[in-house]
Amino acid sequence: KFFQGEYQPNQRMTVQSLAREWNVSATPVREALVELEGIGIVEIFPNRGAVLRNFGARELREICQVRRILESEAARCACGHITPHELAQLEQIFTELSTAKRTVAWSEKTQEWDDYLHELIYRACDSERLVLEISRYKALHRTLRQVRHNKRQNVKDYDRMEENAEHLRIVQALASGDPEAAAQAMNDHLAQTPIGLVRDLFEQET
Repeated sequence: KFFQGEYQPNQRMTVQSLAREWNVSATPVREALVELEGIGIVEIFPNRGAVLRNFGARELREICQVRRILESEAARCACGHITPHELAQLEQIFTELSTAKRTVAWSEKTQEWDDYLHELIYRACDSERLVLEISRYKALHRTLRQVRHNKRQNVKDYDRMEENAEHLRIVQALASGDPEAAAQAMNDHLAQTPIGLVRDLFEQET
């Protein structure tokens, strides 16, 4: 709801009012607001609730930039820590997805393996701090992705075909054992993320 225009920038919200609106207890609302504050979406004032910050194309690009930096480093660190067998399986999967016919099932499978690859890299990067920082942005990214999907329900998503090709390049770089190539492949992949998100969330369709 924060990203669908149902709340306005500078609007003040209390834990109690949000809990009533969402029909949940205060605890998950409070936890969600703390997470949102941690990535700069809301500002919390003690005993006075929270205020939604401005969130537009610029803020979205900045969030995507931070995520890109973090995950590129994770890919660099993960190089050499994922088994050749697993990478070979992923290479086959992304090769097939990058050329398969676009269907609802194909889109869902692309999403599933997208999440799997990124999480595999998180687990293999051998840095608890890096994983923690990435995790702060992961939930936000998935939420924005879902909002985008809802807005594009009747539009064929051609971006996903290229995503699978980008995932394939990441896997091949990891398999080659070249940390810099792995980081660059991840950087190139995530550099495309804000383009589609900004277009679909903030730019009027022509």
